[in-house]
Formats: sequence, structure tokens, C-alpha cells
Amino acid sequence: MIPVIHHGKKSRYQQVYEFYREAILSQKLHANEKLPSYRWLAAELGVANNTIIQAYEQLVAEGYVRNEQRRGLFVNKIAIRDWQLHSMTEATAIPAESKRKKKIPFSASVHLVDQGNFPVKQWRKCSNWALDNISFQYEEYENDESLKEQLVKYLYKYRGVKTTSAQLIIGSGASSLMFWLAFVLRKQCRRMLMEDPGYARIKNLFLEFDYQVKPITVQDNGIDIMALKKTKADLLYLTPSHQYPTGAAIPVNHRLQILDWAKRNNAFIIEDDFDCEFRYKTKLMPSLQALDGANNVIYVGTFSSALMPSLRVAYIVIPPQLLTEIQSFKHLTNTVPFFTRKTLALFMEHGYWESHLRKMGKVYRLKYEACIAKLKTLPKQRIRFNDTPSGLNIFLKIFTTISESEVVRRAADQGILVTPGSQFYHVRQKLKHVEILFEFGSIPTDEIEHVIQKLYKACFP
Repeated sequence: MIPVIHHGKKSRYQQVYEFYREAILSQKLHANEKLPSYRWLAAELGVANNTIIQAYEQLVAEGYVRNEQRRGLFVNKIAIRDWQLHSMTEATAIPAESKRKKKIPFSASVHLVDQGNFPVKQWRKCSNWALDNISFQYEEYENDESLKEQLVKYLYKYRGVKTTSAQLIIGSGASSLMFWLAFVLRKQCRRMLMEDPGYARIKNLFLEFDYQVKPITVQDNGIDIMALKKTKADLLYLTPSHQYPTGAAIPVNHRLQILDWAKRNNAFIIEDDFDCEFRYKTKLMPSLQALDGANNVIYVGTFSSALMPSLRVAYIVIPPQLLTEIQSFKHLTNTVPFFTRKTLALFMEHGYWESHLRKMGKVYRLKYEACIAKLKTLPKQRIRFNDTPSGLNIFLKIFTTISESEVVRRAADQGILVTPGSQFYHVRQKLKHVEILFEFGSIPTDEIEHVIQKLYKACFP
């Protein structure tokens, strides 16, 4: 008996563990039956060995199976009563009605954009143009370079990124492209450094491919440069222009030291330049890729924050020395429909994209200023924040007597959804204060003062 792995909320190891546990409890697997070897099962399911080992270790720990040295894993004899045979999944099933989430008026917890300012008229016009030249064949899809050509021009003009169409990989969202990248680099890169606090989804994604992921502390000016210089790794994941979640921006002198570290260690830097389009007081610093003379930077960008998250279009700029290695895997990234690519290419070609960026830069600057103005009226000994004029979020440090979970619950009661800061740390720590990530992108400007006041009230009962 072998399980079927589904893509969902449950981890792969959890699915394997639950499959064999349920098989034993329902007596589909009998006492003394042998489980498949972890190497064979991992190969059959196409997962890492550690995924199966973790599931088997859980089964051994709970007494469902035993490990006989040099022989393998065997099912233990378990005395089961009829009332114990119900599947845990069935027993804990939630009625359909209760699954419906309570609608919360203000979401400050996820990357949401101001949809009221989306250029619907211009997008519809480009969609109609794209329909006039719709592709029906695989070959036309694969040979269409129009979006890549527009991206090459845009990235060089706004971020100084040097690339060719051949180096650009376009896919359905940054997370799916990072998954692809983790798969492609898994044989030549094993040791990885991640910002701490940082983007937990990326960390978990690379852990799925058995990368050795280690945290590197984020300070006021980005990652700890001295700690980096003492550490050897094959990969370094950074959000240098607007660190997620703290908002820190890495100054140019530190960027040069990071590039020097990568060159000396023959390492790659994954530069995630999300939110780079929005900086409210000063111009953007050059991207790491623009400063890189040794081709050690893998540049990642997305249209989610600046246009719309539901578009699901992101891109990676691959260094030249990796082009040969990725050829056999490029087909796995062909996930953005031809129609979407063509519409977006036309949207950029006719100047609507740059016009939209200018407009939204003004909209989000007003929202950012409204947030800062309100936060500055609150007691400094109770609430502190990063005054970094960029991006669509602000990292709050709240000095309250109640717990983080209580703050999140009370904020929800006030109609505000926020993200707890503890989830961004490599190891969840007990802090002396509560940390909250406040995403303001989708909150109406005239509601921001009211929302922050309600959040403050939730933090201090």
C-alpha cells in the first residue's frame, strides 16, 4: 500500500503519516506486515527521503510500527475497539456552514492592493487587442517573446537590471518560480542563508528539497554583514530594497560587501525585489543585480504588488552560467497563459504600465503618510515602528501586557486582520513585546486613521 500525495494545506510527511496510521487503525494493514523502505517509497512518490523518514519516525514514536534493525519497519499489534475505528479526519470534520470565514472589513495581513484604482479600461483594451491575435498552438506560445522584450527594457530602465530574453523565466507567481528554482539548484547548492525575520514560505519551500537553511539576523540596515562574512553558503536569499517584514533597506556599501562575499564563496544571491516600485521620499537604490559584475545574482520580480496579485505573473533573471543547466527544466515554467502574457505585453508596450506605476506611487504615498502621521500620535513607549518610506507595509513593535495571539484575536474582533510577527522568525521566539505586520495597501486612505486607532485599542485593553 502506498499513499497518494495531494497539494494542499497538509505537508507531505503528514499525509504519509496519516495514510499509514489510518491503514493500521482500519486494519487494512495487519500486525507484523512490513512497510516499504523509505528510499523506495520516496522514489515512488517523488519526494525527499527525509519526508518519508519523518513520517515513519512519527509512526514509531506513537507505537503504530516498530523498527527491527536491518529488517525494516513492521506493524505492531494494536487492540482496537469498534468505537476507535473512526477516522480522525472524519471525526474532526467541520460542518460546511462553520467553515465559512467571518468577513472582516479591513485586511491588513496579506499583500492586498488598492483595486479601486486598477486601470480597467486600459486593461480591457489590451485584452481585446490580444484576442485579435490569439494563439492556438504550443509552438506559438513557446516562441512568443513580446512580454520578455518589454521586461528587458523596463528592468534596465527602472532597476538597472542587465538581461536578455534568454535569461528571463516567466511563471505563475513568485512562489511557484522559487519552487522551480529550488528544484533546479538542488544538486549544486545545499547550504542556504535566509533573513531572520524573513519570508517563512520561501524557507519552507527550500526545506522541502532538503536544503540546509540557516538564519542570518536582520539589523537596521539589513542582514548582519559581519556574521555573513564568517559564514559559508551556496545560496543567500535577500529582500534588499524593502526587507520583508521589517522594511529595512540595505545601503549600497553593504550591497557591495554582500556581492564580494558571493564572489569569494562562489555563491548565488536570490534577490527578491518585491515592492520595489514604491518608494516615497527618495529614489530607489540600484538593484544588487545591477551592481553585480560576477553574475552571482538571481533576480526575482513580480507584478503582484504593483498591478494585481490575482494576475499571478512573476519572473526570474537567470545568470548566464546557469542557462545551459536550466534548459531541460524550462518547460516546467510555461504556466502563464498566452492570452495573459500577450495582454500584459501590450499593456507595457503602450505605456499603461508606467502610467499606472506613477499613479499608484502617489496613491500609496498618501496612504503611507496617513499611517505614519497617525502612528506618531501614539505613545512611543507603547508602540514603535519602522519609518522606512517604501513598500505597502509597516512593521509594528507593541509593548503591551497581553500576548501576540490575544492582540490578533482582539484586532479581529475590532474588524481588522493582522499578521503576527512571530511567524517570520526562523525559530519562534518569546519576545518581550508583540510584533505585528500592518499591510495598508487595500485600506482606503480616509479609513487609515480610524483603523490604526482601533488596532491600538485592541492592543491595550
